[in-house]
Amino acid sequence: MALIECYECQRSISSEASACIHCGAPMAAQQTQAEVAPAAAKGTTISFGSLPRNRAVAETVASTPAPAPAPKAMPAAAGRRRRQQAQQPEFQPPLNPDGSRTVETWLRIMVFLLPMVFVWFLLRRGHSFQQRLFGFGWLGLLILASSLSPS
Repeated sequence: MALIECYECQRSISSEASACIHCGAPMAAQQTQAEVAPAAAKGTTISFGSLPRNRAVAETVASTPAPAPAPKAMPAAAGRRRRQQAQQPEFQPPLNPDGSRTVETWLRIMVFLLPMVFVWFLLRRGHSFQQRLFGFGWLGLLILASSLSPS
């Protein structure tokens, strides 16, 4: 059993139906016309029914090439904005006299209070060895103090 299109209302129906369930058109007439068609024309294509078509949309022909899309017009302001962004230097964090990155106030406080979590922020690029030594030294001191404390 396959789905075929009714010749009258163009809806999908069973190939074994004797009449269309939508419009009532008899299917015997359509089957006899299909049997009369030459066998060569029948064997050239395989059809599994058809998808519903939107008649408001024009059908396209595959043999004609699609026209090339027109280039998009860019507003003049977008070009100026891109040039200004290219001229501006990338954001650089403030540096110490030795060229290392400064430790922000929030990071100092959090390394002091919760060093097990926040000392790892000192591993970011730009922090000096001295800053890392202080941070990880404080972490090590707290770990040592907690292990030696009587509980």
